[in-house]
Amino acid sequence: MLGADDTWPPERVVALFDGDESGVNRPRRQLWYDFGVVEFFWNRTKTGRSWSGTHFSVQAHRLAHDVAPAAAITRRYGPFAGAVTFAALSAELDRRAVALVARPVVHEDLREYWHPTSCTSVFVIEGSYYGRPGDVYRVASPVFTTPESRESARYRRRAND
Repeated sequence: MLGADDTWPPERVVALFDGDESGVNRPRRQLWYDFGVVEFFWNRTKTGRSWSGTHFSVQAHRLAHDVAPAAAITRRYGPFAGAVTFAALSAELDRRAVALVARPVVHEDLREYWHPTSCTSVFVIEGSYYGRPGDVYRVASPVFTTPESRESARYRRRAND
């Protein structure tokens, strides 16, 4: 996301987005910044320790409700014209030779697709509960709760290549 990923510390992500956060959630050992349609998450094992990034997500469903992306996103990608359909996203990914794999259904109103190399998930609205069927609900990077889990995932990915 604009070159940032879940390894960046909170201060660096906030600076990238020009401090344009619309919400900060800070439970005891978690931190979550909301930048309109993009959210970054961190946790730490003990109070006072440094934050460790866990993941980020793009809450695409908010575009259907006129939630504006952070200014840094609009500067880079231009204005967004509402909801993103899975058909449009799939066409662009096909053009770039990026294949998604359908995951087993876990929730009747959302369908998950997965990109094996990046471990990124795309959630698509199936029923009517979350919005219009066929629209992208959210895109999420893989969740790593510790640096060790990130390294373990890298190892598994290399072993499967």
